[in-house]
Amino acid sequence: MRDATPAGPVLTASRPSDSPRNGRRRTTVDRPLRALRPIDPDEAAQLAECFALDYLSWDETLPSRRSEALRHYLPGHVDSTLGWSGSGRQRADFAAAGETVREGHWLSVDVRVRVTPYERLDEEASAEVPSELPAGARCSSAPAPEAPGWRSGPSVWMRLAIPIRRHDSGELVVDLAPISDTDYDEAEVDL
Repeated sequence: MRDATPAGPVLTASRPSDSPRNGRRRTTVDRPLRALRPIDPDEAAQLAECFALDYLSWDETLPSRRSEALRHYLPGHVDSTLGWSGSGRQRADFAAAGETVREGHWLSVDVRVRVTPYERLDEEASAEVPSELPAGARCSSAPAPEAPGWRSGPSVWMRLAIPIRRHDSGELVVDLAPISDTDYDEAEVDL
């Protein structure tokens, strides 16, 4: 006889579907079993660190690079420009995952990231020309450490809480959503 008590956290089927199937409404039986597996905290931490580095890196001279990098972490319906105004240059070069908190279908990972902001020196800044990537590699949104027309400033530490969930495919994704100012009052917190 099987024990009716689940071995770990159970994901309920009430999470909305990631995409409609052929224009018709999907039901819980349309979601494969692998999409309901519990999230491994180590796997979520690894994804959260990589995402944090790409999320906090950008370069106005090549904006499509960030969008392309973030597309691999996000479900298809999410705007990959969230979190950036489209101007300036910034490079995140180190991330460390800490505590994880499980909430419903999500596992939020606390990540601290070292970020270097850049200051424009002149209007002659040029875009980086992407080189051919090694087999199996994909672009990061982090610009090169040095670029004509830019000067790096002192690095700072930033902290993010990255929400991770399983996609209907079974893969882990970052579940970004904008929050309004009325939903969140930023408080001074000592990091």
